[in-house]
Amino acid sequence: MIKTIRAHYTGSVFKPIDEVDLQEDIDVTISIIVDDSDKSEDLWDILDRNTGIVDGPPDWSSEHDHYIHGTPKKEIME
Repeated sequence: MIKTIRAHYTGSVFKPIDEVDLQEDIDVTISIIVDDSDKSEDLWDILDRNTGIVDGPPDWSSEHDHYIHGTPKKEIME
C-alpha cells in the first residue's frame, strides 16, 4: 500500500500536515521529496520565467486556430 502525505520536519520529527489514516504502532518506509519551490512566486513570476521559451511559426498569433485546431489558414488580404 502507498500513501502520500505532506509533512513538516522539525529537525528531529516529521509532523504530518495531511491526515494520516494508519493503525498505530506500525512500521513504515518514508520517501522524502523536498518541496523547494519558492512559496512567494506568483502568477506573474511564472509568466516572466516562461516568456519567450516557446518557439513557433511567425504567423502563430494570427493563425492560432490553424495550429491548434487544424482549421484552414486564413486568406491573406493585400
